[in-house]
Amino acid sequence: MINIEFENKNLKIDGQIFELDYQIKDARIIDNLVIVIYKFDETVPKYRQFNNCKAFDYKGNLIWTAEHPTSTTSDFYIEFMDSKSNNLWNFGCFVCKLDFKTGKLLKADFTK
Repeated sequence: MINIEFENKNLKIDGQIFELDYQIKDARIIDNLVIVIYKFDETVPKYRQFNNCKAFDYKGNLIWTAEHPTSTTSDFYIEFMDSKSNNLWNFGCFVCKLDFKTGKLLKADFTK
């Protein structure tokens, strides 16, 4: 079983440490990939979408960046909805379902 840990920008996969671009808010293994959601803080780019949901293989290689449900500049992912589902909560009040093999958005339900 693959073990992952994270702290600040460091993602640790089975003892191997990878420094990512931004501080990590959450990470979990889905479909043999490590899905990372970066934290939205003062270091992220302003005035454009924050592409903060990414998948890495176990060697730390970027596999995909998740699609967003809108094209607005303020779009970013906040977190996984809960510990059991792999749905993501989006800043624009969308519950998003991704294809975790490709990062393609399968469904987005507006909840506001």
